Amino acid sequence: MEQKIATEMAEVEFNRFTDAMDLDLDTADMDAEDLTAFTKQKNRILRAIENGSLIINDNGEAVYTPCRPGSKHSDPITFHERTGASLMAMDGKKKNHDVAKTYAVMADMCKVHQSVFAGLVGTDVKICEALFALLMD
Repeated sequence: MEQKIATEMAEVEFNRFTDAMDLDLDTADMDAEDLTAFTKQKNRILRAIENGSLIINDNGEAVYTPCRPGSKHSDPITFHERTGASLMAMDGKKKNHDVAKTYAVMADMCKVHQSVFAGLVGTDVKICEALFALLMD
């Protein structure tokens, strides 16, 4: 996809998102493994902001619109702050069903059915998982 938003503006929007969600992203406190994972997630999110598939709304929430042709969902998905209920969504899942637990929490945070995430492909699901990882930290 082509770049629609300047990299500098994407950084501003990313920071607005992390501030609104009260995320502690001080890289000085990260070990090498955490820093590598964070950098990968941040870069993925920045690219999505740059190409316009991810916006940060007036509430500071990330709103991602899936754009891969193979994805079964194309409506915007809003990532709200997690709540205690978001974490409780995984309680009904079986032991060792980690992906189902993850998608249950994501679905609660986004107020969609968990099948939405199961139906995403490639970059679409990776961006959603990157947003989820940041919001869960």
